[in-house]
Amino acid sequence: MSRILFTVPPLTGHLNPALAVAQALADLGHTVAWAVHARQLGDKLPPRARVYPLDFGDDGALDIAAPAVRGLESVRLFFEDYTMPMAARVLQPLEAIARDFCPELMVVDHQMPAGALVARKLGLPWASLVTTSASIQKMSPTLDAWVAEQYMGLQRGYLPPELIVERPDFSPHRVIVFSIEALIGSAHARVEAPYAFVGPARGHGRRQVDFPWDWLRPDRRKLLVSLGTVSRDRDTRFFEVIMAALAGMPEVQAVLVAPAQLVAQAPDNVLVRDYVPQLELLDRVDAVICHAGHNTVCEALSRGLPLIVAPIRDDQPVIARQVIDAGAALFMRHGKVTPAAARSAIETLLGTPALADRAQALGQTLREAPGAAGAAALIASLAAPALPRQRVA
Repeated sequence: MSRILFTVPPLTGHLNPALAVAQALADLGHTVAWAVHARQLGDKLPPRARVYPLDFGDDGALDIAAPAVRGLESVRLFFEDYTMPMAARVLQPLEAIARDFCPELMVVDHQMPAGALVARKLGLPWASLVTTSASIQKMSPTLDAWVAEQYMGLQRGYLPPELIVERPDFSPHRVIVFSIEALIGSAHARVEAPYAFVGPARGHGRRQVDFPWDWLRPDRRKLLVSLGTVSRDRDTRFFEVIMAALAGMPEVQAVLVAPAQLVAQAPDNVLVRDYVPQLELLDRVDAVICHAGHNTVCEALSRGLPLIVAPIRDDQPVIARQVIDAGAALFMRHGKVTPAAARSAIETLLGTPALADRAQALGQTLREAPGAAGAAALIASLAAPALPRQRVA
């Protein structure tokens, strides 16, 4: 059995698939450790997890500020203001952790490039986890060249010249994508890498959350409305519009994953919770309204649920376009939608069999994908002899 070190950024949407894979590896008898920002992710890890914190002083982790820009410019700002500064800060501590734990291989989220550089420097096999299919697509020649130059700068300060490559974030051994090719399509060029499309990780390992299940009525159509773990803190207008739309639709119940301050404004057919057992809820609803976050889209489709997608920034417009092109979703303008437009979209969503049929077809493919178990098998096959035990000062 192998010793495996996981490292992910302090973002719940990136942690959840990694948790599922780590649990599958642990079930196979492998020893798993985590190098993470424990102050932000510690309560989401299994109770007895072996955790090496990447929190150092007051600047161990960076906050994400929702940018005022959208589209590709928001991708650039996220990379420039979050991904790269975090990578520079944790490179040396992460190397010390790897030398202390002595893994036989590493599992590295693609937005945690420090882990990729540490694995490369120490000669460890490693697998990349890609939580969004947008990340494997080439964006624009200008932005792609800019990203490559940022990676070059990060590597020059840490790796010897012979180990520097254009895209160090993607493993040369295996890049595991939590999606399916039927959803991604072939309209856009991809970054060259050894991809394995495993579909959604199906969420094993997530913490348990209490929920008032008896609130859901069997005689109502049901919606889950969520803007994910980052976007939902942007503002409350979108949720207020959705609640106003639903107030005139007593035949529909909706669960809103939204700030608790909105509870007092919610009509009788809307339940506001700041955290929900999403996977279990998806088994009990008829459709989903979301920000086109990749995890939520794949988890909804895997249950055959059609969607309304209201992308805000980062990879969300790309994912939204993919699922709309695949025939399983409607578009909604996050910042411009009115209650009347929202009500019309919800009626169309729940009343268009073609959307549900296409979601069911994609869901069949997603359910047949190997998921976390398949990802775990691919990762375990990469194991190499462990590093000699040593510590870095």
